Amino acid sequence: MRKYNTIIFVPHAKARFRKLTVSTRFLLLSGAAAALLGACAIGFGWAYLASVGRDREYRQMVAENSRLKSSTAALRQKLEGISRTMGEIESRTRRLAVVAGLADVGRTGVGGPLVESSAGTDLARWSDALGTRLSEIETQFDRRSAIVSSTPTVAPVRGLMNSGFGSRVDPFTGAGAFHPGLDISTRRHEPVLATAAGVVVRSGWAGDYGKLVEIAHGTGFTTLYGHLDAILVREGQHVQRGERVGLVGSTGRSTGPHLHYEVRRGDRTLNPLEYILDAQ
Repeated sequence: MRKYNTIIFVPHAKARFRKLTVSTRFLLLSGAAAALLGACAIGFGWAYLASVGRDREYRQMVAENSRLKSSTAALRQKLEGISRTMGEIESRTRRLAVVAGLADVGRTGVGGPLVESSAGTDLARWSDALGTRLSEIETQFDRRSAIVSSTPTVAPVRGLMNSGFGSRVDPFTGAGAFHPGLDISTRRHEPVLATAAGVVVRSGWAGDYGKLVEIAHGTGFTTLYGHLDAILVREGQHVQRGERVGLVGSTGRSTGPHLHYEVRRGDRTLNPLEYILDAQ
């Protein structure tokens, strides 16, 4: 037997009330429908909110992807610029190696385009190779600089050369004699300069040379400065090219103010004019 339920509606106190009779089955079906609609509404709402979240994440991912593309393009441009710069440095290093007298034959080459996946490794290997090469060049230049600075290549004093290297007539005896250096006439007390870097090995009176300074240079050369009026350095002192070592005089076996200048290498006496590059 079907059961019924009566629902009474009373709008206000004086109005007529109304009745609605519905079956229990209808109420149950209505409640189930309402619950289903509520569940659907909740489901759709949740799906909508989830869709909004996913859409936000998607837009963020798109923006991040665009930013990464821009960063990658900028990084690629920087890598290409670094590659060009290091290529120029490598080319200059190769030219410097030639100037320094270092052969490139047999050297391991580096270079080529930088691959993004191994750019750091390529740059590190390239940088290490160039660093090693530059160190070799620097060492070679330092060695050559030391040789040049220790080679007597400048004039010890400015003046007039009145007696050269080799055979001459002795000014005291009038006989033929061998002159082992240069005689440069100039004013008394004119500064006498060291013609190369070295160490003073003799400083004092030396017979016919009068007051003498002798300097030993690291390349095996020895220079002598004779007939000085005054000596400005002491034995054991390190001197540089162009440093004052004495003043022009006429001490010892001399006919007047001048500098007697000799260049020796080992036991050989050399012609100083073959080494003076700034002679005028």
